[in-house]
Amino acid sequence: MVATGNENVPPGTAGRPAPYLVRPAVPGDVPALRALGERVVADTYERIAGPDYVRYMLDRWWQPEQLAESMARTTTFVAEAAGRVVGTANLGQTTDGVPVMWKLYVDPAMHGRGLGSALLAAVLAALPPGADRLALSHLAGNTRAAEFYRRRGFRPWRIEPDPDGWPDQVWLTLPATGGG
Repeated sequence: MVATGNENVPPGTAGRPAPYLVRPAVPGDVPALRALGERVVADTYERIAGPDYVRYMLDRWWQPEQLAESMARTTTFVAEAAGRVVGTANLGQTTDGVPVMWKLYVDPAMHGRGLGSALLAAVLAALPPGADRLALSHLAGNTRAAEFYRRRGFRPWRIEPDPDGWPDQVWLTLPATGGG
């Protein structure tokens, strides 16, 4: 799955398109994914859960070892613009076998250019044959994510309290449209 987009024009480019590429991630992307994490995690979570949660997220899910392990067990995509990784999404499964998108993040400087939608489309296209839905979660209070997913047809599934006292996880699902 490779997708490109150039429908948006960033300020100061005199009408030139802002192309991007969505492609499968490779092990060599780990350093770029770590750098992306540094850019997206604080922007996403500090206002919701504070700086301690930002550090927790970076330490728990964005270390090179965790990123490499995640890439080994999920289908991971990256979005590139001008040769730089500016977004990521991945597809795995819950412990009960439900396809789940564990990550979808876009560099804050690239919001509004269609990268999130393109990454989501790549994940949906990678659903296994016979999948009846895609699940995901976002942190309670993340209104930006909630609205993004609502506009794309995701519906509430369940709320999962965080065992460590962080904000709850709000789970959503989207019916699959064929998978595979």
